[in-house]
Amino acid sequence: MAINKAMATGTVKVMDWFDRNATSPYYSVHEIVSPTKKELLFSNNDDSMDNARNILEENISAFEQNGVNTLYALVLHPKKDKTGYITPNTPHHAMLKFRAAEEQAIITGIQQPRESSYAMMQLLDKMNAIESRLSAQEAMEELESEEQQQESPLMGMLNNPELQQALISGIVGMMSGLFAPKPIAGIAGIPEDFEVMEIVKSLMTKGVTIDHLKKLNDMTEIKLKTLLLML
Repeated sequence: MAINKAMATGTVKVMDWFDRNATSPYYSVHEIVSPTKKELLFSNNDDSMDNARNILEENISAFEQNGVNTLYALVLHPKKDKTGYITPNTPHHAMLKFRAAEEQAIITGIQQPRESSYAMMQLLDKMNAIESRLSAQEAMEELESEEQQQESPLMGMLNNPELQQALISGIVGMMSGLFAPKPIAGIAGIPEDFEVMEIVKSLMTKGVTIDHLKKLNDMTEIKLKTLLLML
């Protein structure tokens, strides 16, 4: 609708129009309520052109800084009324429809100035792209975690109570045979089986397999002692 059209937006453009069209310091500023109705906001009846201009500029600048985008009318008057004031009935010779700040545009439920609409859309696109990358990264990490678990069946086997007991019994027996009659001493306060199991788990994480342990167990006592002396 034509009622919503502004001829100028921003303090600079409004003041430029004023400088080109004002023939006297008398003016009034109205809010345009409807095509047939205007409400007077303020007017100037000061005889000084400089003072009149400064007052107008200060008011419009304040509107702009506060984001006021209401449609206003700047009306220029050739002279004051007989009463010495400017009223809605005072004759005028020029009028400018203007907005102090940019009209708001609704984007995704958020009101933003039209000139920043494109920037806001770009920002939203970037945020969506970042969110997508993060989701993809999380999915990849979950997949890698599952693959690592599948590639490490030994870790699952170590959690089998029967296998744990068999390993403990076999290693304890082997070590007892090598160094008999000296018993394997556990750490104070920690069961011997627990200590041996922790050592086995540590070896497994470093690449030692059950086949390695079997080969050690199959060695003759002399070969095994010789190997241990090299450690």
